[in-house]
Amino acid sequence: MFSLLVASLTLLFLWLSYKSITKIVLPPAHFPQNIPTIPFYYTLIPLFQEVDQTELYRKYLEKPLTEWGAVKIFFGGHWNVLIARPSYMAQVLKYDEDFPKTGNHVKNPQSVLALYTGENIISAAGDTWKQFAALAKPALQTDVDVSIIVKNAHKLIRILVEDSHQSSTVDVPDYIQAYTIANVCESLLGSSFDALGNPKHPLLKLQREIKPKIFNPFYLNFPGLDKFCIPSREMAKRLVTRFKLKLASLVMQGHEHTCQPDSSNLGCRFLSAYKNKQLSEYHLQQNTLITFVAGHENTMILILSNLFILADEQGLQQQVREEVMTLSPEDRRKPDALAKLPLLTSIIFETLRLYPPLSQIMNKRTASDVMLGDNILLRAGTYTGYNGFCTNRNREFWGPDADIFRPSRWGETVNDMNMLYRRATSKATFITFHGGKRTCLGQKWALAAHRVTMSIFLTSVQWRLDPSWPRKMTPAGPLMPKGLRLQLKEINHA
Repeated sequence: MFSLLVASLTLLFLWLSYKSITKIVLPPAHFPQNIPTIPFYYTLIPLFQEVDQTELYRKYLEKPLTEWGAVKIFFGGHWNVLIARPSYMAQVLKYDEDFPKTGNHVKNPQSVLALYTGENIISAAGDTWKQFAALAKPALQTDVDVSIIVKNAHKLIRILVEDSHQSSTVDVPDYIQAYTIANVCESLLGSSFDALGNPKHPLLKLQREIKPKIFNPFYLNFPGLDKFCIPSREMAKRLVTRFKLKLASLVMQGHEHTCQPDSSNLGCRFLSAYKNKQLSEYHLQQNTLITFVAGHENTMILILSNLFILADEQGLQQQVREEVMTLSPEDRRKPDALAKLPLLTSIIFETLRLYPPLSQIMNKRTASDVMLGDNILLRAGTYTGYNGFCTNRNREFWGPDADIFRPSRWGETVNDMNMLYRRATSKATFITFHGGKRTCLGQKWALAAHRVTMSIFLTSVQWRLDPSWPRKMTPAGPLMPKGLRLQLKEINHA
């Protein structure tokens, strides 16, 4: 009798183990059978190898995504349908009610990442998102006061030049991050944290301590483990909680005045809504945090990508410098004047096309059974995402050289470029800022800040790649040059 009990328990254990393993290794039976499956270990490769995510894309994703338009992929503890074909993407972006946003607070509610990002203006859906968007839009879509950007950019240049005097090369990512943090905190959140030039600032230290824990590839792929009391994950949760409280506290300290609901400052609008009980303390923290994170990280990545490209293309760097120099010193600091420069505009658009900061996003879930295109049935509750790196390189739209950096493809005049930008966005062949109802609300602010930043770089310094830099992109997550190192030389205008 005892032997029979042991045998039964062993079989039960083996069966449960089998079910658990197959849930990870194989997509669910209800997933579409007429699209390829990416090997489940694909997203785990950065754990074991020093890789470049663009090389991983070429090896595992490019062919199936290009040929089939969508694939099944394991990520974030779930199987997902990853979409790249522009016609499919146009459907996803147009019919937001069929493909609503589903953040980590829903997808993996017990994870450290969910604690970090929570429900916010990017991850929320339905009426909650509409409430957040109504709060944020007036602040994000007003004319941008770039005096803060100009001040911080000149300070950044001074720091970089001083560092270049100490060493032949400069590791630029930490400096650029501190710069974009200063911009988003002062310009959008209305609080000065004095992070630029102060690497020991507590907020910077917390941010740099948290990121490796949150974006650990192993726990990103198996977030269910965060429900267990693993010491390192419990420490990560405490760090996240401290960071959110510290950030919200610093923003409040910057607004000792009475915040008005019609303020043009985003931080002030959040605080006013909180004091008027339109926002809970939780939603105040999460929207403040996502403004901080998305506002500084995406702009940081774009700057790094543009610096990399122009360091690699010395002739182009000089051409666009000469174009900027045709403007008066005052106009070189004005986004509207800079937006009229065709070469600068085409370089920025082409950088955004080839190197979208968030190259792959998994943040939607089907609300009901829906047919993707003509023949891909997605059952209700299917998690979906999209690969902008692939979609933005669609050869049918961009031509056979879609993988090549060629700014001239955007046209000769700024009007031509803006028309192509709108057409590509409407056809979902350029999805860097997403599209449809959920187009990035911070797009105007980000582009204005970037134009001014590049103008000040171009008129202040020359830069080239450090020859010893290994030319690698990040292994996973946000797409940018990994550990970019530059050689800088100050421009003497005398």
